[in-house]
Amino acid sequence: MDKIIASNSIPKSKYWDLITSTLSSYEVKDISTDGTVARRLVKDDYIFVNDAWNIDDIGQIPNFQQQYVKYKRTTQNIKFQTENHSLALELKLVCYHKLFSDEWSLTTMFAKYPSKLNKLIQFQNEKYPHLHSFLDLDIESTEKEWIWWLNDKGIETIKTSKNRKYGEYEHKNEIAHFFRLIHENLFNLTDTREEWEKDRWDVRVLNAKYGVTYNLSTTNYYLNFRNIINIVFGKYLKKYIKTRLLSGGRFSWGTAKVYLQVVPLFLNFISKLEPDWNDLKGLTREHIEKYLEHLRHYAKSSIKHKNANPKAHIFQNIKCVYKFLKDTQRFDYSIAPEKSTSKLLYDEDYPKLDKKSDDDIDYIPDSILEQLFENINDLHPDVQPVVWVAFKSGMRINDVLELTQDCLVRLNGKYSIQTDIEKTYTKGHKMPIDDQLANMIAILIRNSKELSNDDNNPEKYIFVRYRGPRKGKPFSQGWVQDKLNDLAIKKNIRDEMGNVFHFKTHQFRHTYAVKMLNGGVDILTVQELLAHASPEMTLRYARLLEDTKRKAFEKVVKQGVFSFDLNGEIHQVSETVDIPEDVLGMMWKDEKLNALDNPYGTCRARVNGNCPLAAEPPCLTANDGKPCFDLAVGMTSFDVKKYELLIETTTKWIEASKEYGREDMVKANEKNLERYQNIYETIKGGNVIFGRFDRMKRQLERKKKEGVKRG
Repeated sequence: MDKIIASNSIPKSKYWDLITSTLSSYEVKDISTDGTVARRLVKDDYIFVNDAWNIDDIGQIPNFQQQYVKYKRTTQNIKFQTENHSLALELKLVCYHKLFSDEWSLTTMFAKYPSKLNKLIQFQNEKYPHLHSFLDLDIESTEKEWIWWLNDKGIETIKTSKNRKYGEYEHKNEIAHFFRLIHENLFNLTDTREEWEKDRWDVRVLNAKYGVTYNLSTTNYYLNFRNIINIVFGKYLKKYIKTRLLSGGRFSWGTAKVYLQVVPLFLNFISKLEPDWNDLKGLTREHIEKYLEHLRHYAKSSIKHKNANPKAHIFQNIKCVYKFLKDTQRFDYSIAPEKSTSKLLYDEDYPKLDKKSDDDIDYIPDSILEQLFENINDLHPDVQPVVWVAFKSGMRINDVLELTQDCLVRLNGKYSIQTDIEKTYTKGHKMPIDDQLANMIAILIRNSKELSNDDNNPEKYIFVRYRGPRKGKPFSQGWVQDKLNDLAIKKNIRDEMGNVFHFKTHQFRHTYAVKMLNGGVDILTVQELLAHASPEMTLRYARLLEDTKRKAFEKVVKQGVFSFDLNGEIHQVSETVDIPEDVLGMMWKDEKLNALDNPYGTCRARVNGNCPLAAEPPCLTANDGKPCFDLAVGMTSFDVKKYELLIETTTKWIEASKEYGREDMVKANEKNLERYQNIYETIKGGNVIFGRFDRMKRQLERKKKEGVKRG
C-alpha cells in the first residue's frame, strides 16, 4: 500500500517526513515588555532523537521556564520506549503538539500521562507486536479491545457522573479514552488536506482562513461528517454546508451544527431503505412517510430527558430536511430528488407546536436573586464579575464573555458598555450602566492589560484564559454555569417549591428585561437596550409583566373586598370564596381602562370628565357627605403611601389649627383624619375598598341576562 490511511491521502514518505521535520525543531516565543511577541524557529533534534524526555531538559526551553520553576512533582521523565521506533515517533508527535500548543502544561504531561503511555505501549506490544503505525488500526474495534485489555488487567474504565438534565450516567474514564485521544490527534496532525475536504471540520481553522464566525465561549469546535453511511451523500452534504457558511445569508456555525445533527439521520435512514442508491433522484412520498414514522417513534420512545419536547424535535428535523432537499434542487446538485419537495413533504407533516406560555420565560425570581447575592462572595472570584455584568446589563452571556479592553465608553459623563452583538449582527451596540458597574469593568480592563500579551490574549478579552487549552479565549459558558450551580448546591439556594435552583446563564438576560418593564421602562426602549432584532421577544416580556400585575391584583382582591356602605362606613363585602372569576376579570379590566389616580385612591369617573367635584377633589364626601361610589382604594401599593401621607399632613394641620385657635378647622380635619385612618387600617394589610362592587355585580348579571336573550 502507498498510503497510511485511505481517507488521509498522504503518501508514506511525506507522512514520515512531516513527523521528522516537526520533531526536529520547535518555535520559541519571545515576549517583550510591551506585550508583543517575536517568534523564532529553533533547530534542535532532542525531541526527535530521545525516547525519554527529561523535565530538566524540556524546562530549559523559554516557553516552559516559568512552569519548570513551579514544578513540584517527583516524576522526571516521560518515556516512548516501544519496540517499533515509528510508533514512538507517532506518540512523540502527539505529546509534542499538546505541549507546544499549551493544551498540556509541564505538570500535566510529566505527572499525568507517563503511566497512560506505558499502558498503551504494553497493550501494543502484546496485541500488535508487528504494528507499523497506530493509524493502521481501526479506531472503533481497537478501542473496544483496549478497554477489554484494561479491564482484564483490573484497571477501571468507567466513570459515573451526574448531569442536571439527564441525571446520573456512566461514561468512559480518561484511561479508557486514551487510545482514541492518541489516534484522533495523530490523524488530525498528519491530515494535510484542505479543511473542507476533511470529514471533520475545525471551526478555528475555518475562522482563521475564511472568517467563519463562531461563539468563542463554547467548547465544541467541530462538525463531524464521519457518521454518514454513503460517501456520495456525505460529499454533497459537505458541499451544501460549505456553501451556506460562505454565503452572505445568516447561516451560522451553530445552525450548521443543528443540520449535522438532523440531515445525516435522514440520509442514513434512506441508505438503509435503499442501500444501492448514490443519489436521491428516486425519492418518493412513500420514503418520506416511512421516515416520518421512524422520526415520530424515536421522538416518543427515546427523548425522555427533563424539559424534553418531542414535537419540537420532529418539527426541527422536518424543517432542516425540507430545506436541504429543496436547496439540492435549487443548487442543481446531481443527487437532488426529481420530485418537487412540495410533493414530498406537506405542511400537514409538521406537528403543531404548543404555544409557549409567557409564564415559561426563564427568569430568576427575586427570592433566588436575594439568595444568590447574599452568597456572591462564595462564588468563584472569576465568575462574580460575569454575574454582575450579565445582571446589570441584560447582555447575552456570550456577549458578556467576549467583552474586550475597549468596551467601556463615557459620553456626557455617563458610562456605557459598547460591543458588537453577534446574534443580531449589531455593530457598536451601547448599553448604559451605573457607575458601580463601570468601576468594576475598569478594574477588569486594568487587570487584563497588566496580564495580557499578544500570545496569551491577542484579542484583548477581559474574561480570558491566559494558559491551557483555551489560552487566549474567553471563559466557557458551561464553566460559568457549572460554578453558579456548584454555589446553589453548596449554599442550598432553593426555589419556592423547595428544590435546589438550577441556574442557566441566559436567565440573567430575561431577568433584566422583566425588571426593566416592572420599573416602567417602555417596550421600545427595552427592545433597543437588549438589541432584539424584532419586538416579538420583548412583547413576551411585556405580556409576562401584564400577567404578573393581574396575578398580584387578584391576590390582593382575594384577601377580601371592602366597600363603603350607605353611611360611608367601611365594611367587608364578602369572603374570598364568594368572588367569582368573571367579577375579578371585570374589576381588573375596569382598573386598567377606566381608573384615574387621585390623592385618595383610583377613580372611575374622572377619566371621562364625569366628576363635577374634580376641582377639589372631595372624593370621600362627594355622595352627600359619603365616599363616591366610583372610588376604589388599595388597588395599588401607592394607595397605602397616599394615606400615610394624608394622615401625616392632616395631623400637622390639626396641630397648627389648635395653635392658632381655629376650632372649626380642627373639627373638620379631625373628621377627615378619622376617615383616613379607617381607610388606612383597612388597606395596609393588602385589602381593597371597591366602591362600585355591588353595582358591578348587577351590571354583570344584566349583561348575562341580555346575552341569554340574544342567544
